[in-house]
Amino acid sequence: MTRTAEATVYIVDEMMVRPGRARAFLAAYLERYAPGAEARGLTLERALISPPVWLDDQSNTVTVTWTVAGVDAWWQQRWAAGRDPSVAQWWADAEDWLVSRNRSTSCTVEDLAAVTGV
Repeated sequence: MTRTAEATVYIVDEMMVRPGRARAFLAAYLERYAPGAEARGLTLERALISPPVWLDDQSNTVTVTWTVAGVDAWWQQRWAAGRDPSVAQWWADAEDWLVSRNRSTSCTVEDLAAVTGV
């Protein structure tokens, strides 16, 4: 089976933000990081805040889900991000806001064979 553009790949950024800074961080993420991600072919699916209230004295977790059509498009956006110094600069600047961050990439079980070409 060959890879298909119809298979959706999900890229999830989970970021624990320093106490009281989640609202400002999310605004900066959407203003500074998101346009470049969209230009690289990603589609913003959703941004979630946990717990569902802005905290002043504790950390919020910001979880942003991006999608891209197929594994080939995922590799293309990944290659473009690696060659764009503004991406590395964004994440270096974001360290001031963040306690931790994690990025995962996944697909649905139904799309797994199409994405892996198996």
